[in-house]
Amino acid sequence: EEIVTEENVTEEIVTGETVTGEQRRMQFSGVLSVCILVAARLSWSFVDTEVCSGRDKKCEIPFLFDGHLHFECSTKSPVPGDIIGRCPTRLLNQQTRQASLQASDWVKCSSNCPLTSYTSNSEIVSHLQALAEEYPQLAQAVHVGKSVLGQSIVGLRVTRGVSQERALLKPKVRYSGNMHGNEPVGREMLNHFAEVLLRGYGRVDFITELVDSTDITIIPTINPDGFDRATAGKCSGEDFKSGRLNEGRKDINRDFPTWRDVNRSRDDLYEDRQPETKAMMDLILSEPWVLSANYHDGAVVAAYPYNDYRDASRDNQVFRHLARTYAGYHGTMAKQPGCTRFWFEDGTTNGADWYSLTGGMMDFSYLFTDCLEITLELSCCKYPSTYYLNREWERNRESLLQLLLQVHRGVKGLVLDQSGRHIESAAVLVMNTEGPVGKMMTTSSRGEFWKLLLP
Repeated sequence: EEIVTEENVTEEIVTGETVTGEQRRMQFSGVLSVCILVAARLSWSFVDTEVCSGRDKKCEIPFLFDGHLHFECSTKSPVPGDIIGRCPTRLLNQQTRQASLQASDWVKCSSNCPLTSYTSNSEIVSHLQALAEEYPQLAQAVHVGKSVLGQSIVGLRVTRGVSQERALLKPKVRYSGNMHGNEPVGREMLNHFAEVLLRGYGRVDFITELVDSTDITIIPTINPDGFDRATAGKCSGEDFKSGRLNEGRKDINRDFPTWRDVNRSRDDLYEDRQPETKAMMDLILSEPWVLSANYHDGAVVAAYPYNDYRDASRDNQVFRHLARTYAGYHGTMAKQPGCTRFWFEDGTTNGADWYSLTGGMMDFSYLFTDCLEITLELSCCKYPSTYYLNREWERNRESLLQLLLQVHRGVKGLVLDQSGRHIESAAVLVMNTEGPVGKMMTTSSRGEFWKLLLP
Protein backbone atom coordinates (compact mmCIF):
# COMPACT_ATOMS: atom_id res chain seq x y z
CA GLU A 1 0.00 0.00 0.00
CA GLU A 2 1.24 3.47 -0.91
CA ILE A 3 2.70 5.50 1.95
CA VAL A 4 1.93 9.20 1.56
CA THR A 5 4.79 11.31 2.90
CA GLU A 6 5.78 14.96 2.87
CA GLU A 7 8.12 14.28 -0.05
CA ASN A 8 5.50 12.97 -2.48
CA VAL A 9 2.93 15.68 -1.88
CA THR A 10 3.60 18.97 -3.66
CA GLU A 11 1.04 21.20 -1.97
CA GLU A 12 2.25 23.85 0.48
CA ILE A 13 1.93 22.54 4.02
CA VAL A 14 2.72 23.43 7.60
CA THR A 15 4.71 20.96 9.63
CA GLY A 16 4.66 20.36 13.35
CA GLU A 17 3.18 18.23 16.06
CA THR A 18 -0.13 18.64 17.83
CA VAL A 19 0.00 19.95 21.37
CA THR A 20 -2.07 17.72 23.62
CA GLY A 21 -2.88 17.55 27.29
CA GLU A 22 -4.40 14.82 29.39
CA GLN A 23 -5.29 17.08 32.27
CA ARG A 24 -6.97 20.45 32.03
CA ARG A 25 -7.69 23.03 34.65
CA MET A 26 -11.20 24.43 34.47
CA GLN A 27 -12.12 27.65 36.25
CA PHE A 28 -15.83 28.41 36.14
CA SER A 29 -17.00 32.03 36.45
CA GLY A 30 -18.60 33.01 39.73
CA VAL A 31 -17.30 30.02 41.65
CA LEU A 32 -13.95 29.09 43.13
CA SER A 33 -14.03 25.38 42.33
CA VAL A 34 -11.29 23.85 40.21
CA CYS A 35 -11.84 20.60 38.36
CA ILE A 36 -9.02 18.39 37.19
CA LEU A 37 -10.29 16.58 34.12
CA VAL A 38 -8.76 13.47 32.60
CA ALA A 39 -8.77 13.14 28.83
CA ALA A 40 -10.82 9.98 28.49
CA ARG A 41 -13.14 7.99 30.70
CA LEU A 42 -12.76 4.39 29.61
CA SER A 43 -15.56 2.51 31.33
CA TRP A 44 -18.46 2.84 28.88
CA SER A 45 -20.37 0.10 27.13
CA PHE A 46 -19.62 0.79 23.46
CA VAL A 47 -21.99 0.73 20.52
CA ASP A 48 -20.39 1.35 17.13
CA THR A 49 -22.16 4.21 15.36
CA GLU A 50 -19.74 4.77 12.45
CA VAL A 51 -19.69 3.13 9.03
CA CYS A 52 -16.08 3.44 7.96
CA SER A 53 -13.74 1.06 6.17
CA GLY A 54 -10.39 0.70 4.50
CA ARG A 55 -9.15 -1.99 2.10
CA ASP A 56 -12.52 -3.76 2.55
CA LYS A 57 -11.94 -4.04 6.29
CA LYS A 58 -14.13 -2.36 8.88
CA CYS A 59 -12.48 0.44 10.80
CA GLU A 60 -12.75 0.25 14.57
CA ILE A 61 -14.02 3.76 15.29
CA PRO A 62 -13.86 5.24 17.86
CA PHE A 63 -10.45 4.05 18.98
CA LEU A 64 -8.00 5.08 21.66
CA PHE A 65 -4.53 5.92 20.38
CA ASP A 66 -1.80 8.42 21.17
CA GLY A 67 -3.66 9.55 24.29
CA HIS A 68 -6.86 10.51 22.45
CA LEU A 69 -10.18 8.91 21.71
CA HIS A 70 -10.54 9.24 17.93
CA PHE A 71 -13.86 9.54 16.13
CA GLU A 72 -12.03 9.85 12.82
CA CYS A 73 -8.99 8.41 11.09
CA SER A 74 -5.57 9.49 12.31
CA THR A 75 -2.25 10.42 10.73
CA LYS A 76 -0.54 9.36 13.97
CA SER A 77 -0.73 5.67 13.11
CA PRO A 78 2.05 3.12 13.65
CA VAL A 79 2.82 3.35 9.91
CA PRO A 80 6.10 5.32 9.87
CA GLY A 81 6.51 8.50 7.83
CA ASP A 82 2.87 8.61 6.73
CA ILE A 83 0.65 11.72 6.68
CA ILE A 84 -2.54 10.11 5.44
CA GLY A 85 -5.52 9.20 7.61
CA ARG A 86 -5.57 5.59 8.75
CA CYS A 87 -7.70 3.53 11.09
CA PRO A 88 -7.14 0.34 13.08
CA THR A 89 -9.00 -2.80 12.02
CA ARG A 90 -8.17 -4.50 15.30
CA LEU A 91 -8.38 -3.37 18.91
CA LEU A 92 -6.29 -4.56 21.81
CA ASN A 93 -9.16 -4.03 24.22
CA GLN A 94 -12.83 -3.72 23.25
CA GLN A 95 -13.75 -2.13 26.56
CA THR A 96 -11.21 0.69 26.44
CA ARG A 97 -11.12 0.83 22.61
CA GLN A 98 -7.30 0.75 22.69
CA ALA A 99 -6.07 0.40 19.10
CA SER A 100 -3.56 -2.16 17.92
CA LEU A 101 0.03 -0.95 17.82
CA GLN A 102 0.91 -3.10 14.80
CA ALA A 103 1.24 -1.23 11.50
CA SER A 104 -0.25 -4.22 9.67
CA ASP A 105 -3.53 -3.65 11.56
CA TRP A 106 -3.93 -0.13 10.22
CA VAL A 107 -5.37 0.68 6.79
CA LYS A 108 -5.85 3.76 4.66
CA CYS A 109 -9.34 5.09 5.25
CA SER A 110 -11.81 5.12 2.37
CA SER A 111 -14.01 8.04 1.37
CA ASN A 112 -16.84 6.91 3.64
CA CYS A 113 -14.78 7.79 6.71
CA PRO A 114 -14.91 11.17 8.50
CA LEU A 115 -12.60 13.90 7.17
CA THR A 116 -11.56 12.02 4.04
CA SER A 117 -13.43 14.36 1.68
CA TYR A 118 -15.07 17.76 1.67
CA THR A 119 -18.77 17.73 2.49
CA SER A 120 -21.32 19.29 0.16
CA ASN A 121 -23.80 21.88 1.39
CA SER A 122 -26.64 19.37 1.39
CA GLU A 123 -24.50 16.88 3.30
CA ILE A 124 -23.78 19.45 6.01
CA VAL A 125 -27.50 20.18 6.40
CA SER A 126 -28.41 16.49 6.58
CA HIS A 127 -25.49 15.72 8.91
CA LEU A 128 -26.44 18.37 11.46
CA GLN A 129 -30.12 17.42 11.26
CA ALA A 130 -29.23 13.75 11.79
CA LEU A 131 -27.16 14.61 14.86
CA ALA A 132 -30.04 16.63 16.29
CA GLU A 133 -32.38 13.68 15.79
CA GLU A 134 -29.92 11.19 17.27
CA TYR A 135 -29.16 13.33 20.35
CA PRO A 136 -32.42 15.21 21.12
CA GLN A 137 -31.35 15.99 24.72
CA LEU A 138 -28.01 17.45 23.61
CA ALA A 139 -28.43 18.93 20.13
CA GLN A 140 -30.84 21.14 18.26
CA ALA A 141 -30.71 22.24 14.63
CA VAL A 142 -30.52 26.01 14.13
CA HIS A 143 -31.83 27.71 11.00
CA VAL A 144 -29.64 30.79 10.57
CA GLY A 145 -31.01 31.97 7.23
CA LYS A 146 -30.74 31.64 3.46
CA SER A 147 -28.05 32.49 0.95
CA VAL A 148 -28.61 34.60 -2.17
CA LEU A 149 -29.45 31.40 -4.08
CA GLY A 150 -31.76 30.20 -1.33
CA GLN A 151 -29.47 27.59 0.19
CA SER A 152 -29.93 26.99 3.89
CA ILE A 153 -27.38 28.35 6.35
CA VAL A 154 -27.68 26.00 9.29
CA GLY A 155 -26.06 25.40 12.63
CA LEU A 156 -26.20 23.00 15.52
CA ARG A 157 -26.74 24.06 19.11
CA VAL A 158 -25.08 21.66 21.55
CA THR A 159 -25.63 21.67 25.31
CA ARG A 160 -27.18 19.48 27.98
CA GLY A 161 -30.91 20.14 28.24
CA VAL A 162 -30.99 21.79 24.83
CA SER A 163 -34.77 21.36 24.51
CA GLN A 164 -35.36 23.34 27.69
CA GLU A 165 -34.85 27.03 28.45
CA ARG A 166 -31.17 27.82 28.78
CA ALA A 167 -30.07 27.65 32.41
CA LEU A 168 -29.43 31.08 33.88
CA LEU A 169 -25.83 32.22 33.42
CA LYS A 170 -24.87 29.30 31.17
CA PRO A 171 -22.61 31.13 28.68
CA LYS A 172 -23.16 31.00 24.93
CA VAL A 173 -20.33 30.39 22.46
CA ARG A 174 -20.54 30.59 18.67
CA TYR A 175 -18.19 28.96 16.14
CA SER A 176 -18.71 29.78 12.44
CA GLY A 177 -16.79 29.07 9.25
CA ASN A 178 -16.56 29.26 5.46
CA MET A 179 -17.48 32.96 5.23
CA HIS A 180 -15.26 32.95 2.16
CA GLY A 181 -16.47 30.05 0.06
CA ASN A 182 -13.01 28.97 -1.07
CA GLU A 183 -11.77 28.61 2.52
CA PRO A 184 -13.37 25.34 3.67
CA VAL A 185 -10.89 23.81 6.15
CA GLY A 186 -12.67 25.45 9.08
CA ARG A 187 -15.97 24.30 7.60
CA GLU A 188 -14.82 20.67 7.83
CA MET A 189 -13.34 21.12 11.30
CA LEU A 190 -16.61 22.54 12.63
CA ASN A 191 -18.81 19.97 10.91
CA HIS A 192 -16.76 17.20 12.52
CA PHE A 193 -16.43 19.02 15.85
CA ALA A 194 -20.21 18.96 16.24
CA GLU A 195 -20.12 15.18 15.94
CA VAL A 196 -17.18 14.79 18.32
CA LEU A 197 -18.92 16.84 21.02
CA LEU A 198 -21.95 14.59 20.83
CA ARG A 199 -20.27 11.21 20.40
CA GLY A 200 -17.73 12.12 23.05
CA TYR A 201 -20.36 13.13 25.59
CA GLY A 202 -20.33 10.68 28.47
CA ARG A 203 -17.14 9.08 27.14
CA VAL A 204 -14.59 11.89 27.40
CA ASP A 205 -14.75 13.82 30.67
CA PHE A 206 -13.52 17.12 29.27
CA ILE A 207 -16.11 17.10 26.49
CA THR A 208 -18.86 16.10 28.92
CA GLU A 209 -18.01 18.98 31.29
CA LEU A 210 -17.95 21.49 28.43
CA VAL A 211 -21.29 20.36 26.98
CA ASP A 212 -22.87 20.36 30.45
CA SER A 213 -21.69 23.87 31.29
CA THR A 214 -21.66 25.68 27.94
CA ASP A 215 -24.26 26.56 25.30
CA ILE A 216 -22.42 25.97 22.00
CA THR A 217 -23.61 26.85 18.49
CA ILE A 218 -21.65 25.60 15.49
CA ILE A 219 -22.24 27.00 11.97
CA PRO A 220 -19.97 25.24 9.46
CA THR A 221 -20.72 27.47 6.46
CA ILE A 222 -21.95 31.05 6.10
CA ASN A 223 -21.35 31.17 2.32
CA PRO A 224 -22.69 27.96 0.72
CA ASP A 225 -23.06 29.58 -2.71
CA GLY A 226 -19.40 30.57 -2.79
CA PHE A 227 -18.33 27.09 -1.73
CA ASP A 228 -20.12 25.62 -4.74
CA ARG A 229 -17.98 27.79 -7.04
CA ALA A 230 -14.67 27.01 -5.31
CA THR A 231 -12.18 24.46 -6.60
CA ALA A 232 -10.34 21.97 -4.41
CA GLY A 233 -6.57 22.31 -4.57
CA LYS A 234 -6.63 26.05 -5.31
CA CYS A 235 -4.50 27.75 -2.68
CA SER A 236 -5.46 31.33 -3.53
CA GLY A 237 -8.30 33.35 -5.01
CA GLU A 238 -9.94 36.65 -4.15
CA ASP A 239 -12.61 37.04 -6.84
CA PHE A 240 -16.09 35.81 -7.66
CA LYS A 241 -14.97 32.84 -9.74
CA SER A 242 -12.71 31.56 -6.95
CA GLY A 243 -15.71 31.29 -4.61
CA ARG A 244 -14.52 33.86 -2.10
CA LEU A 245 -17.49 36.18 -2.72
CA ASN A 246 -21.14 35.35 -2.25
CA GLU A 247 -23.56 35.12 -5.19
CA GLY A 248 -24.21 38.84 -4.83
CA ARG A 249 -20.51 39.38 -5.67
CA LYS A 250 -19.86 40.72 -2.19
CA ASP A 251 -17.18 39.80 0.32
CA ILE A 252 -19.36 38.99 3.31
CA ASN A 253 -16.51 39.92 5.66
CA ARG A 254 -16.65 43.49 4.31
CA ASP A 255 -20.43 43.80 4.59
CA PHE A 256 -21.11 44.26 8.33
CA PRO A 257 -21.82 47.59 10.08
CA THR A 258 -18.74 49.37 11.43
CA TRP A 259 -17.91 51.84 14.18
CA ARG A 260 -19.31 54.55 11.91
CA ASP A 261 -22.75 52.95 12.26
CA VAL A 262 -22.88 52.58 16.04
CA ASN A 263 -25.53 55.27 16.54
CA ARG A 264 -27.76 54.20 13.64
CA SER A 265 -31.12 52.50 14.16
CA ARG A 266 -31.37 48.74 13.80
CA ASP A 267 -33.38 49.10 10.59
CA ASP A 268 -30.68 51.33 9.14
CA LEU A 269 -27.99 48.79 10.06
CA TYR A 270 -29.67 46.21 7.83
CA GLU A 271 -30.04 48.47 4.82
CA ASP A 272 -28.37 47.14 1.63
CA ARG A 273 -26.78 44.14 3.39
CA GLN A 274 -26.43 40.73 1.76
CA PRO A 275 -28.81 37.92 2.86
CA GLU A 276 -25.96 36.02 4.52
CA THR A 277 -24.88 39.13 6.40
CA LYS A 278 -28.43 39.83 7.58
CA ALA A 279 -28.81 36.23 8.74
CA MET A 280 -25.65 36.42 10.84
CA MET A 281 -26.59 39.87 12.18
CA ASP A 282 -29.95 38.46 13.30
CA LEU A 283 -28.19 35.63 15.12
CA ILE A 284 -25.52 37.84 16.68
CA LEU A 285 -27.94 40.50 17.90
CA SER A 286 -30.66 38.15 19.14
CA GLU A 287 -28.71 36.18 21.77
CA PRO A 288 -26.35 37.11 24.64
CA TRP A 289 -23.21 35.61 23.12
CA VAL A 290 -20.11 35.75 25.28
CA LEU A 291 -17.40 34.29 23.03
CA SER A 292 -17.13 33.48 19.34
CA ALA A 293 -14.65 32.47 16.67
CA ASN A 294 -14.87 32.73 12.89
CA TYR A 295 -12.75 30.35 10.78
CA HIS A 296 -10.85 31.27 7.61
CA ASP A 297 -7.94 29.93 5.53
CA GLY A 298 -4.99 31.41 3.66
CA ALA A 299 -2.66 31.82 6.65
CA VAL A 300 -2.10 30.17 10.05
CA VAL A 301 -2.83 32.76 12.75
CA ALA A 302 -5.28 33.84 15.44
CA ALA A 303 -6.35 37.48 14.97
CA TYR A 304 -8.22 39.76 17.35
CA PRO A 305 -9.89 43.22 17.14
CA TYR A 306 -9.73 45.60 15.73
CA ASN A 307 -9.64 44.93 11.99
CA ASP A 308 -10.66 48.46 11.00
CA TYR A 309 -7.98 50.41 12.85
CA ARG A 310 -4.91 49.74 14.94
CA ASP A 311 -6.01 51.14 18.28
CA ALA A 312 -6.16 48.48 20.99
CA SER A 313 -9.66 47.60 22.19
CA ARG A 314 -10.63 48.01 25.84
CA ASP A 315 -10.47 44.22 26.18
CA ASN A 316 -7.18 43.91 24.33
CA GLN A 317 -5.41 41.78 26.96
CA VAL A 318 -8.26 39.29 27.09
CA PHE A 319 -8.39 39.17 23.29
CA ARG A 320 -4.66 38.46 23.17
CA HIS A 321 -5.13 35.70 25.73
CA LEU A 322 -7.90 34.10 23.65
CA ALA A 323 -5.77 34.24 20.51
CA ARG A 324 -2.74 32.85 22.31
CA THR A 325 -4.82 30.07 23.81
CA TYR A 326 -5.90 28.86 20.38
CA ALA A 327 -2.44 29.30 18.88
CA GLY A 328 -0.70 27.65 21.82
CA TYR A 329 -2.79 24.49 21.74
CA HIS A 330 -2.70 24.32 17.94
CA GLY A 331 -0.18 21.97 16.40
CA THR A 332 1.73 24.61 14.43
CA MET A 333 0.17 28.06 14.79
CA ALA A 334 2.42 29.36 17.58
CA LYS A 335 5.53 27.93 15.94
CA GLN A 336 4.88 29.56 12.54
CA PRO A 337 7.13 27.27 10.50
CA GLY A 338 5.41 26.83 7.17
CA CYS A 339 3.53 29.61 5.38
CA THR A 340 5.73 31.40 2.86
CA ARG A 341 3.55 34.53 2.61
CA PHE A 342 3.02 35.41 6.27
CA TRP A 343 4.82 35.13 9.58
CA PHE A 344 3.36 36.10 12.98
CA GLU A 345 5.20 36.15 16.26
CA ASP A 346 3.59 33.55 18.58
CA GLY A 347 0.93 32.90 15.93
CA THR A 348 -1.30 35.85 16.84
CA THR A 349 -1.92 39.35 15.54
CA ASN A 350 -4.11 42.39 15.93
CA GLY A 351 -6.25 42.31 12.79
CA ALA A 352 -5.34 45.78 11.55
CA ASP A 353 -1.65 45.20 12.24
CA TRP A 354 -1.84 42.44 9.63
CA TYR A 355 -4.02 44.39 7.19
CA SER A 356 -6.88 46.79 7.70
CA LEU A 357 -10.40 45.94 6.57
CA THR A 358 -13.77 47.60 7.01
CA GLY A 359 -17.04 45.77 7.58
CA GLY A 360 -15.73 42.61 9.23
CA MET A 361 -17.86 40.38 11.44
CA MET A 362 -15.26 40.28 14.24
CA ASP A 363 -15.41 44.04 14.84
CA PHE A 364 -19.20 44.03 14.46
CA SER A 365 -19.61 41.42 17.19
CA TYR A 366 -17.48 43.41 19.62
CA LEU A 367 -18.84 46.88 18.79
CA PHE A 368 -22.53 46.02 18.73
CA THR A 369 -22.73 43.29 21.40
CA ASP A 370 -20.81 42.10 24.46
CA CYS A 371 -19.36 39.15 22.55
CA LEU A 372 -15.59 38.77 22.23
CA GLU A 373 -14.85 37.31 18.78
CA ILE A 374 -11.54 36.25 17.27
CA THR A 375 -10.67 35.23 13.71
CA LEU A 376 -8.83 31.96 13.11
CA GLU A 377 -6.88 31.23 9.93
CA LEU A 378 -6.10 27.50 9.76
CA SER A 379 -4.29 26.67 6.54
CA CYS A 380 -1.65 28.30 4.32
CA CYS A 381 -3.55 26.95 1.32
CA LYS A 382 -7.11 28.19 1.15
CA TYR A 383 -8.57 24.95 -0.26
CA PRO A 384 -6.00 22.17 0.31
CA SER A 385 -6.23 18.57 -0.81
CA THR A 386 -8.35 16.20 1.24
CA TYR A 387 -5.06 14.53 2.23
CA TYR A 388 -4.68 17.19 4.88
CA LEU A 389 -8.08 17.14 6.58
CA ASN A 390 -7.21 14.46 9.13
CA ARG A 391 -4.00 16.25 10.01
CA GLU A 392 -5.72 19.61 10.23
CA TRP A 393 -8.17 18.07 12.67
CA GLU A 394 -5.32 16.79 14.83
CA ARG A 395 -3.80 20.26 14.86
CA ASN A 396 -7.06 21.99 15.80
CA ARG A 397 -8.78 19.45 18.05
CA GLU A 398 -7.31 20.64 21.34
CA SER A 399 -7.60 24.32 20.39
CA LEU A 400 -11.30 23.97 19.62
CA LEU A 401 -11.90 22.56 23.09
CA GLN A 402 -9.58 24.87 24.99
CA LEU A 403 -11.09 27.99 23.43
CA LEU A 404 -14.53 26.86 24.61
CA LEU A 405 -13.12 26.55 28.11
CA GLN A 406 -12.11 30.23 28.15
CA VAL A 407 -15.74 31.34 28.34
CA HIS A 408 -15.70 30.14 31.96
CA ARG A 409 -13.06 32.59 33.16
CA GLY A 410 -13.83 35.91 34.81
CA VAL A 411 -17.10 36.83 36.48
CA LYS A 412 -20.78 36.45 35.75
CA GLY A 413 -23.90 37.48 37.59
CA LEU A 414 -27.46 38.78 37.67
CA VAL A 415 -28.80 42.29 38.08
CA LEU A 416 -32.06 42.32 40.08
CA ASP A 417 -34.34 44.98 41.40
CA GLN A 418 -35.49 45.15 45.03
CA SER A 419 -38.30 42.72 44.28
CA GLY A 420 -35.91 40.17 42.83
CA ARG A 421 -36.99 40.75 39.23
CA HIS A 422 -34.31 40.48 36.55
CA ILE A 423 -33.38 43.83 35.00
CA GLU A 424 -32.84 43.88 31.25
CA SER A 425 -30.35 46.26 29.56
CA ALA A 426 -28.71 47.36 32.80
CA ALA A 427 -25.19 48.75 32.35
CA VAL A 428 -22.45 46.80 34.15
CA LEU A 429 -18.86 47.99 34.45
CA VAL A 430 -16.00 46.09 36.07
CA MET A 431 -13.51 48.25 37.98
CA ASN A 432 -10.14 47.71 39.62
CA THR A 433 -7.90 50.10 41.52
CA GLU A 434 -6.72 51.64 38.25
CA GLY A 435 -10.16 52.21 36.76
CA PRO A 436 -12.54 50.45 34.35
CA VAL A 437 -11.60 46.99 33.07
CA GLY A 438 -12.81 46.39 29.53
CA LYS A 439 -15.90 47.79 27.84
CA MET A 440 -19.18 48.32 29.62
CA MET A 441 -21.63 45.41 29.40
CA THR A 442 -25.40 45.35 29.05
CA THR A 443 -27.48 42.71 30.80
CA SER A 444 -29.48 40.16 28.83
CA SER A 445 -33.29 39.97 28.77
CA ARG A 446 -32.94 37.82 31.91
CA GLY A 447 -30.63 40.23 33.74
CA GLU A 448 -27.45 38.23 33.07
CA PHE A 449 -23.94 39.50 32.44
CA TRP A 450 -20.61 37.82 31.75
CA LYS A 451 -17.18 39.39 31.78
CA LEU A 452 -14.10 37.49 30.63
CA LEU A 453 -11.14 38.57 32.75
CA LEU A 454 -7.52 37.68 33.32
CA PRO A 455 -6.10 37.07 36.83
